Order: sequence, then C-alpha cells, then structure tokens
Amino acid sequence: MINGVIVDLITPTQSSGAPDYETVEVLVDWHVDNGSSALLIGSSTGQSSTMNIDERTELLRRALWQADGRIPIIADLGGDNTEHAVELASIANEYGASAVLISAPTKEEAMSKNALLKHFASLAEAAQLPTLARAERNHANILSPIGIAELALISGIEGFVDGSTKATSAQELLKLKLPKGFTLYAGHDTSAYRQMLAGYQGCISVSANVNPSLLLKLYALAKAGNSVDAEALDTHLQALHLALLEDPNSIPVKWALVEMGCIPEGEHPPTLPQASDYSNLRRALRAAEIPV
Repeated sequence: MINGVIVDLITPTQSSGAPDYETVEVLVDWHVDNGSSALLIGSSTGQSSTMNIDERTELLRRALWQADGRIPIIADLGGDNTEHAVELASIANEYGASAVLISAPTKEEAMSKNALLKHFASLAEAAQLPTLARAERNHANILSPIGIAELALISGIEGFVDGSTKATSAQELLKLKLPKGFTLYAGHDTSAYRQMLAGYQGCISVSANVNPSLLLKLYALAKAGNSVDAEALDTHLQALHLALLEDPNSIPVKWALVEMGCIPEGEHPPTLPQASDYSNLRRALRAAEIPV
C-alpha cells in the first residue's frame, strides 16, 4: 500500500458550481512537482456530495489522465449509494487508479457491526483494487479495535484510515494482530504526527493541499522516530491545520490556494464567513512559512 502523505484533494468549482476540471489538472501537476505521496479524489473534502455521478466520474477520469502514472491516485467511492460506488470503482479500475477508499454509510447510524462489515466486503469485492476503509465516529462499533481486527480480515481491504484524535487510538490499534501488510493511516491533521510517530504508515491530509512539503517533512521525522523535531514542526503547523479545517466546505483551503497563486481566483472567488477569518488564515499561512 501507499506510504506517506496522501492529499485529500479539494475540487475547485466554476461560477456555476460545476467542478473546474482544468484547475484540478493544474493541482495534480502542482502536487507532482511538490512530491506529494498520493492524491485522494472525490472525497467529502472535494465536495463530492454536491456532484452527480457524471461529474464524479469525469473528475476521477481527468485526475487519472493528468496524473498519467506520475503520482498514485486513490478514488473515494463515497458511502451511501452502493450503485454509484460500484460505477466509480469500475472507472478507477479501467483508468488505472492505485487504490480506492470506501466509507461507512453516513445515513445509517444504527447499522450493526455485521451489516457494516458486509457493506465494506461487497464494495471491496466490486472494486478489484487495493482498498482502504474509513468509518466515521458515529460508527463506534466498527471503530472499536475488535471491529477493525475483523475488518482487516476481509479480502481486498488492505488498510484503515483512523479519523480519531484520541491520544490512545494508535496504541490500541497497533496492539492488534493485524494481517501482514495491513496499513494504518492517520485521518486527521491535528493528531497525525502522534499516530505516525507511534507507527502508522502515513496520513490522509486536508492541510497538505497547501503545505505538502512540510507534511512530508513531518512524516519523515515521525518515521525516523525523531519525536523532538516532529513535535516542534507539528506545533508550528497546528494553527494552520485548525484554520484550514474550520469550514467543512473547504473554503479556507481554496482561499489559501488562490492567495498562493496555485489556482485562479475566477469570477466568484472563495469567500470566508467573517472578515477576521482572512486575517487568521493569512497569519497561519505565514507562520507556516507559506508565502501569500
């Protein structure tokens, strides 16, 4: 499986609200140039819930075409519509994605553990690609160590994305007797360094949309066991993590990329909710030594 910093890529949009595929291609090139480990395409960070299935498949195709084997692409299959997930899995397979990510359905909070495991198993079988699994916090039964140990036994599932920010989460999961090669990833920027330091093989990062080189440095320090320098760099980045994660629609990330000159402003530039947010985010970017 892929190790390192997987960028949970945002999806720039046109004034109509449709995905701006050309700018996505620009971002793919930018991450290739900056050495990002892989790109996750079509996640909630990329506002997949606002797209129809045709837009989601075109987004995935364009990202794969532009990557052209230069950077691994992971296709996020979504969680609620199994038919759409299977269709996206077919596109991912046809156009050369490296892996897929499947999530627990967000609308079925009362699903039993067995039902969730069956859901993961059916999508992993349909994908026919190395599969990462991710469950939200409302699925405590599958997020428990016992549930993850059972998840790891499902054919095709080769990794789990841990979105927990609990300090004890990594220790609990790393104690499990997981199959050889099963990979654990940090799923939240604010706790990623601790989990990678404990032994996770990488992270899926929203913050890496704007600071891939710093996140890669943090990953290298953590994998080398350099806790002192890793903690110092993580402390340096915390304000930026929080500023970028403040809005669920990725507006701070898009605004930062416009300010950095990475994507065009367009006819309707991203607008932060309050004037103070501009100052906070700009200070966080400069504190992380990102020129704006």
